[in-house]
Amino acid sequence: MSLLDREVVMFSPLPPRRSGIAAYTAELVAALGRRRRVLVVVETAADIVELPGAEVTCQAGYAAAGWLRALPHVYQLGNNADHGFVYRACLRRPGVLVLHDPVLHHLVEELTLGVGDRGLGPRAGRDAYAAVLRHCHGPAGVQVARLRECGVFSDAQRYRMPLHGQVVDAALGVLVHSAHAAAGVRGTTPGRPVPVRVVRHHVSPAVWAWDQVTQAEARRRLGVPPALPLLLSLGFATGPKQVPLVLRALARLRDAGAAFHYVIGGAADAALELPRLVDALGLQDRVSLTGWLAEDAFFTWARAADLLVNLRFPVGGETSGTLTRALGMGLPALVFDHGPAAEWPDEAVFKLGFAADPLPGLTARLGALLADRAGLAAQGYRAMQVARSGGSVALSAEAYLGAIRAWVE
Repeated sequence: MSLLDREVVMFSPLPPRRSGIAAYTAELVAALGRRRRVLVVVETAADIVELPGAEVTCQAGYAAAGWLRALPHVYQLGNNADHGFVYRACLRRPGVLVLHDPVLHHLVEELTLGVGDRGLGPRAGRDAYAAVLRHCHGPAGVQVARLRECGVFSDAQRYRMPLHGQVVDAALGVLVHSAHAAAGVRGTTPGRPVPVRVVRHHVSPAVWAWDQVTQAEARRRLGVPPALPLLLSLGFATGPKQVPLVLRALARLRDAGAAFHYVIGGAADAALELPRLVDALGLQDRVSLTGWLAEDAFFTWARAADLLVNLRFPVGGETSGTLTRALGMGLPALVFDHGPAAEWPDEAVFKLGFAADPLPGLTARLGALLADRAGLAAQGYRAMQVARSGGSVALSAEAYLGAIRAWVE
């Protein structure tokens, strides 16, 4: 058996980096490692950890072992600064690109405008940013770069120009987690269509360990009254996750006499000023902001809650690992009927349609859901069955091996 049949090199952050993709990779490698020897490359020596099913090295260790370049490479790439080293690596050595976030505009900004060029081309700063825009979007990209230098730019532009063309062009093939993401992935090289496959985001194996913990027990651990309707948002709170909109809807429900408590479980973008908004709406006794949650606390809150609120707009094609975990635990969720979340069947998620003003519709839907806790529990059971059916990490590992065989070997 040749080395190519036995080993895989995977670039990715790993826990304790506070990244959903880091957790995803650790879970995947545990399954993939039963089939092949896996070497995970992290950014620095300080990031090296013990990982079941794999050996872990840093970029310097990888560079010193030149023979590793002959092995199949897999790149786990997301749209945040933790993945800068992955972005640069996949430009140097073709491999299988796993595009967790088809919109990479924010990451490219970090690697160019944010800290100066560190491997994206011969230029630095704004010149490097303009070069990526030109590569991915041609003359229109150049015009956007020029306008931005003049102070004309909006957040919507990041989603219209996702800036994944460079890494897609360098890839042998691309894996994504949804049909929505697959439809948006585009290379820029004429006559060279890059193959794209959808690999369903697996349910974390950790959820099965919580089957023996009841909602009542989780609430006892957290000090939550048994009869109180409990809503939950999980993960890093950013503008697209619509937490301020949820808070305004809950303020209306409070005024209408509804009982509830809302937990924002995770760190939050400081620009949202969530503590100030909670105070301004008079929701201090109805809302808890936990800050970043360790995994045990994450799962405890998910078991205790009645409903996950997982609204995302705009979306960059990302599939929510938080949503997948919650559904796998039997926690029902409310999502916008848009993007990857809309691909879940109706028996798995509650879907909210768009409106010019979403606040009245969201208020009414949350009120109706919270008034029927038995209905929420029944929906949660259906969601668990859907999420766990065909969502194992073993199937993800097999899909990865199929892509490696087809595109690399």
